[in-house]
Amino acid sequence: MIKNKLKLGVAAVSIAGLLLNAPSASAATFPAKGKTITIIVPYDAGGGGDIGARMLAPYFKAAIGATNVEIVNKPGAGSQVGISALAAAAPDGYTIGFTHLPATITTYLDPTRAATYNLSKLTPLSMMVVVPTMLVVRGESKYTSLKDLLADAAAGSKVTISDSGILSDGHLATLQLQQQSGAKLQAVHSTGGAATTADVLGGQVSAGTLNVGGATNELVKSGKLRIIAMFSKTKDKTFPTAKTAKEQGYPIYCSTSRAISGPAGMSNTVVNKISTALRSAMANPEFMAKANAAGLYIQFMWPNQLQAYWLDMQTATIPLMALKNS
Repeated sequence: MIKNKLKLGVAAVSIAGLLLNAPSASAATFPAKGKTITIIVPYDAGGGGDIGARMLAPYFKAAIGATNVEIVNKPGAGSQVGISALAAAAPDGYTIGFTHLPATITTYLDPTRAATYNLSKLTPLSMMVVVPTMLVVRGESKYTSLKDLLADAAAGSKVTISDSGILSDGHLATLQLQQQSGAKLQAVHSTGGAATTADVLGGQVSAGTLNVGGATNELVKSGKLRIIAMFSKTKDKTFPTAKTAKEQGYPIYCSTSRAISGPAGMSNTVVNKISTALRSAMANPEFMAKANAAGLYIQFMWPNQLQAYWLDMQTATIPLMALKNS
């Protein structure tokens, strides 16, 4: 069923080529004076994705010449609530939003989620961030390494790991860790990075999967959180002393990519204006300084590049879907 759904999604994108509506008079004057561009963040306020979005917003506003740019948080169901609202919005450019990958992909590939969207229902606009996933515990935790946590689980202890939603990058990392180690790990699905952080700091869970950046960096640097594994192929530039899962015997590679999309049917004129403005905003030296200080891994992509990246990740994610109920 998943394969059939994928074929339909790929076929829709391949045949339609992300068909864009012909430009209209309103598209030519986009954005209209006095109108607000809303950016949907499908996670809680205060998480890494939300912080990055709010950091980018004023530079995007200046670059595109909008009267106002508003961030609206619509968390729930591992981003499904927010992305459903995005896909259902008018394709006029005044509602765009973050479509984190692989979370967006795993949601619509999972038939039990009954998602009302897939790639053919969205318009890729730009990539903003590609950032690695890490496993953290609170500073007072007895776990100082991945080996400690897995040994405890193997001994029969209840080990719980919070993530930002079912089949999110963090959940996929936990599933692969369980498969490779043979240890029993219990996934706890939260509504986003801020909720996962609260779960870990409050001792409600044994550990949590988070992404580098934002408030997480400060919590690690202050000792309130401790990294016990980075799910990356190489050492992290922000936390170079943190060991990768691979170094500890588990070759697991996970990241979250913060893409920006709109609903399907946007005109080519509006898409070009938005993506060009996003590129300008991300290249702004002041923004880049703030992004670097926050540990954000800025990686701009044009719409066609993002579409290709998205389809590649979709193909790579399919084998991992079978681990969901393992």
